[in-house]
Amino acid sequence: MSARGAGLAVTAWACALLLLACVPTAAAFTSPVVLAPLAGAVLVPFGLVALARRLRVPAWATGTAVVALVLVVAASVARVGAVPLPDGTDDAWRSTGAAAALAPVADAVARLLTAPRPAAPLLALPLVVLAALVALGVALALGRRAPARVAPLVGASVLYAAALLLTAGAADRGVVAVALVAVAAAGWVLLGGDAVAREREAPRLGHATRGPRTRWRAGGVAGLVVVALVAAVGVASAGAVTGRAFEPREHVAPPRVPAPAVHPLAELSRWQTDADATVLRVAGTHPGYLTWVTLPDFDGTGWSADLDLRAVGTVVEPSLAPGRARSAVDVEVELAALAGPSGSPGPWLPSAGDVVATTAPRALVDADTGVLAVPPTPDGRLPAGLTYRVRGEVDAPDAARAAGAGVPGGAEVERYLRLDRVPPDLRRYAQDVVAGAHSRLDQATLLADTVRADRELAVDAVSGSSYARLREFLFADRADGGQVGTSEQFAGAFAVLARAVGLPSRVVLGFAVPGGAAQDDAAPRDVRGADVRAWAEVYLAGTGWVRFDPSPDAATATGVAPDARQQDAGTPVEDDVPVDAPQDAPAPDPDADVPPRDAAGGAALGVVALALVVVLGAAGAGTAAALAALRVVRRRRLRAAGAVGAWQHAAEALALRDGPPPGAATSPRLAERMAALTGVDASGLARRAEAAAFGPGAATDDAAAWQQAREVERLLRRGARPARRLTWWFAPPPRAPRSRVSSGTGRPAR
Repeated sequence: MSARGAGLAVTAWACALLLLACVPTAAAFTSPVVLAPLAGAVLVPFGLVALARRLRVPAWATGTAVVALVLVVAASVARVGAVPLPDGTDDAWRSTGAAAALAPVADAVARLLTAPRPAAPLLALPLVVLAALVALGVALALGRRAPARVAPLVGASVLYAAALLLTAGAADRGVVAVALVAVAAAGWVLLGGDAVAREREAPRLGHATRGPRTRWRAGGVAGLVVVALVAAVGVASAGAVTGRAFEPREHVAPPRVPAPAVHPLAELSRWQTDADATVLRVAGTHPGYLTWVTLPDFDGTGWSADLDLRAVGTVVEPSLAPGRARSAVDVEVELAALAGPSGSPGPWLPSAGDVVATTAPRALVDADTGVLAVPPTPDGRLPAGLTYRVRGEVDAPDAARAAGAGVPGGAEVERYLRLDRVPPDLRRYAQDVVAGAHSRLDQATLLADTVRADRELAVDAVSGSSYARLREFLFADRADGGQVGTSEQFAGAFAVLARAVGLPSRVVLGFAVPGGAAQDDAAPRDVRGADVRAWAEVYLAGTGWVRFDPSPDAATATGVAPDARQQDAGTPVEDDVPVDAPQDAPAPDPDADVPPRDAAGGAALGVVALALVVVLGAAGAGTAAALAALRVVRRRRLRAAGAVGAWQHAAEALALRDGPPPGAATSPRLAERMAALTGVDASGLARRAEAAAFGPGAATDDAAAWQQAREVERLLRRGARPARRLTWWFAPPPRAPRSRVSSGTGRPAR
């Protein structure tokens, strides 16, 4: 490969590798049209670098200019197509200098990594920039000797890995990977990858030289063997690894969309008073209820929700894992009195469970609570007459599992256990109620039964969920305002008492759908004001969120099958703390109650990793031994060649020490370099080799020539870098020209 750049065939090979590596990226977007700008981003830098080499522009100047061009174009495109970030986004770093110009590019990265998957092609700008910069690096590396052999492989690996990361491994099932290995191996073998070469035998006295022969070189063969082994182990590993794929989007915080502080819990009494008003209509598949807003945060004065709203479809996991048993939701909702000028304030839409998709325009969802929202009208209410569809999943607690389920530990549950300055009488009351409980589920059921017992549900009761109101509701006489409350007090009291005994809980405001759960119900059901109610939910490990409605008129008091209570006494409970030891904060062990995560998959992964280490170690050791053996055989062959072989041995040692010599280097020049490095005058060795090669009948002292060549090699090895000294005996023979001698006319010989 010349210093001016790579040949056309090598450049085409590098472009083909990079273009092939970009193919899986299409799986991350809604249309394969994204491959067009990616192809342009790969090819344009190669063209610009080729033009700069023809004009003899230095490589550093070419790289700087192309990087600047890529960033300017990317910033311009990002600025034109950028969607303004939500209010409250931290813009301090964008205020001055180049950061202000590149801010749209940084925002484009955040938008891509937090967008629903598959993403719109307009969000592909970061990948286009990455492809352009990778292609630039590869194109510049093709002008150098050593990097030219590996740069296309490294670049293709980067682009292929980016596609896999963006799709959590779903972009390719092995087809593109196999094609990449095949194209890489073909280029290594055929296009100057140092695997094969055509060599001409050195002229020797009394021996007729043969024509050029194609020889496999040890270094190239070893490289191909390693590539094949790594590919084979990679395919085997991919088939053996199980479990959830790594999802980089989970580690990227999206721009936060602030949610209004107002929530519709205060609207509960209003809608229950207007009991006959049709608030919405429901059809499709649903669990018999819809949630309006979930309130996980309690500060002693009331329930609220600090939401992290993101676009529906954004890849994010809730802080608490869903239950193992889940049921599908596919419901169509038509807003009636709930929306429009007479509706409740706020952007909250009725939904169910964890929302997967919805037809509501510009919908946002909170992953932890499942709260669904849309931009409200100018008067702060939902659009009148809005009809939309929601698909998702909801926890369907299994009776047997719930009976033995405990409470997980860790920071994730702190939010649902927090009780600041809880009155001692509330804590004692809760502890007395659950004193005879056999399980966490039994605790929750006893609390719900106790809150419900001998108390009255009244839609006109005093509202509120503060400690003072709940103590009045639970402990005061009926004449003093106690023992009577709305479903807000029943649900709020249960949730606070549950937290007092260490049960993660939250309050939910929603709708009970008349007729209960439905499967593909085509006839819309009217949900009226009397169906608006509050309930509570308790989280049990492995079971998920379990509904508890402690109101006296609740059609279903719990979301678990009735026979679960009978199983409690004989079912072992796995918990981070004893059932009778209530806690205000979770225990420090986050995995005490969480079942092992795919132990078989973990063991298989360990076996595969160990096998990979063993295979690669064996391959490395075998390759080193093979190369050492080849060096011994080669040394014997060179010694048998007399002075010509001795000179070639010395020249190859110089190439190991300094790198391959220039193509026009003559034997006197090489002898001078040997003398400068070792102090040994090698000019006599060069003359003996010339005489043997080009002076028929000339007598040479082969033993002396070989002794001098070995002395030159020893001193060259002693002066080499430590890393080179360690690999001296295992390094493959240097690339051509290796054993050139030169007469006065400069005729080469091998």
